[in-house]
Amino acid sequence: MPIDFDCAVCKNRIRVPDGNEGKRTKCPKCHAIQPVPSEADELKLKDSLEEPAPPKSSPLDDVFQPMSPPNQNVSRNPYAEESSQAHDNPYAAPQTPGNTAAANSARMEAMSKLQTPILTCLGLLALGIVFNIISLITMVIQVNGQGAQGANTVVALATYAITFGFAVGLQGFGCFGLLQARDLKNYGLAWAGFIIAALPCSCCFVVSLPISIWGMMLLADNSIQRQFNG
Repeated sequence: MPIDFDCAVCKNRIRVPDGNEGKRTKCPKCHAIQPVPSEADELKLKDSLEEPAPPKSSPLDDVFQPMSPPNQNVSRNPYAEESSQAHDNPYAAPQTPGNTAAANSARMEAMSKLQTPILTCLGLLALGIVFNIISLITMVIQVNGQGAQGANTVVALATYAITFGFAVGLQGFGCFGLLQARDLKNYGLAWAGFIIAALPCSCCFVVSLPISIWGMMLLADNSIQRQFNG
């Protein structure tokens, strides 16, 4: 036997198949989600509707009656489950900040401004690393080819290894800082990457110097600085 009951919101008559007691259904008119009452609930509702209305109070009683709390929320639905029904409404619009789109737009704009100097400095630092490695290998071959032996050879090889090794390590750290700047992750490492690109660690610094200065000028912009995570 189908179950008939009135919608608690719009009072529209709702009919659902038998066996759905306690489940939730949607009103076809106002689309409100509400539970399906059982037969016992239907009888209680009918008894409450048949009770006589309380006597009308006098005007003096209306004046001196206690006031209800201003934030009291009285539900018209007799089958509502406490006050969490509004939060369980699957048709409610998601509560998202209104400035999310603006924040994403500002972040994308900052990344696009930094993209050109970052990629240029990364390429020049990579070329500098390759140049330093080739120079180190060339120096070692020249020292060994001269046939020199003893302490002078060891000192020369150690000097070349420390000099070019330090330059390669510094340039590698600069590449890491520029990668952090590309993803707007670390503001301090971003500065370090552009500063290292401006250092004379290889012959490529002549080209990377103005590009790195351009990148540092962009980093000094407050609108770009705010987009970094740390």
